Amino acid sequence: MITDPNVYFEKGCGRCPRFATADCSTRIWIDGLNQLRAICLDMGLSEHAKWGHPCYMHAGRNIALFGAFRGDFRMSFMNAGLLRDTENILKPNGPNGLTPSVLYFSDVAQVAEYESTIRAYLKQLMDHAEAGTK
Repeated sequence: MITDPNVYFEKGCGRCPRFATADCSTRIWIDGLNQLRAICLDMGLSEHAKWGHPCYMHAGRNIALFGAFRGDFRMSFMNAGLLRDTENILKPNGPNGLTPSVLYFSDVAQVAEYESTIRAYLKQLMDHAEAGTK
């Protein structure tokens, strides 16, 4: 797995044999992933690599994580139990997930569509991180 977030945006996560090939899922969705990255960095989040994926942190806490798959790319919000999903756009992470925490994208244009909501949700989680809310 990768340890540098730049590698994710250049080659992929390193978790499968498609790493560093044109067939890597990150290559399919790179424009949308770069848009999400720009939003997170513009919000002042620090960028790290965790579990082979870009992870964005604030005040020592994980805030968001990206993933790319064959059929979609996604942004997972950490500590989502603290998040008020006012737009009702988050889904659970898989069939056994209890807390809606993931924003799924099946089209790159959806990032721009949801940008203001993404920023509001990131801000909520950043405020919780600063306050130490558990």
